[in-house]
Amino acid sequence: MVIQKIKRFGEREVKLLFALEQENSPVFTISHARKILGTGDASVKNVLKRLKKKHRIIALQRGVYLFAPLKSGENGLWTEDAFRVAPSLVNGKGYYIGFISAMNYWGMTEQLPVVVYVALTSQKRNLRAVQANFIFVKKKRLGNFVPISLDGTEVNISSMEQTILDGLAFPQYCMGIGEVAKAIHFSRKKLDWEKLIRLAKQEKGAIRRRLGFLLELLGFKKHAKALNGHFSGFAWLDPTEQKAGFAYNKAWGLKINVEKRQTLEFLEGY
Repeated sequence: MVIQKIKRFGEREVKLLFALEQENSPVFTISHARKILGTGDASVKNVLKRLKKKHRIIALQRGVYLFAPLKSGENGLWTEDAFRVAPSLVNGKGYYIGFISAMNYWGMTEQLPVVVYVALTSQKRNLRAVQANFIFVKKKRLGNFVPISLDGTEVNISSMEQTILDGLAFPQYCMGIGEVAKAIHFSRKKLDWEKLIRLAKQEKGAIRRRLGFLLELLGFKKHAKALNGHFSGFAWLDPTEQKAGFAYNKAWGLKINVEKRQTLEFLEGY
């Protein structure tokens, strides 16, 4: 016979949990907990320590915690609010959720990422929280993003058009060039094509070349033509793939190191 130990909560623990539940805010700081409890640092730290052991709060980083409500179960496993945690992890700095994470949100891929990719302009160490891995990708400048509301929390996510361009700049965070091609194909009726072309022209030449090449390959020749230009030198189609056995595409100034069949394998019957 297995006897389960009943978890009991002290008066201050209950007070903090009730206040956090009422606020419906997934992330809180030690200073906020101090304000709720109205006690000193030592007392607050003891309360937090006990709640961590009981899996009611999860430490995200120093002084920042995730509140795991009763719906998270006995072990405090909670994944549905991974996106909502992102703003707190970057301390309100410029950021957006992007890459394969954004592709999944916008319905551009059927892949279910176990990683939340966050683009920002500063360096930040990756971490694991709420049963998800957060990977922070440093960019020189953020691209186009859209603020969305998730249960009352505003979260920045890259627009569909920016998601494609970021995938061409960092294919390793989008499962490769082939997945970006698939995202373009599946979202072709929802994309703002004028916006995509305009944003592409603001990006580095290699990104513009890759987009033009993929659009032509996918049959969007009219849109590809809008990206034509004079390109000096050659860039890799996929900088993360092998650098041997490639072909040159002079029209787009690319070294094609991913086979056409591999890029378009998602198309039925190809």
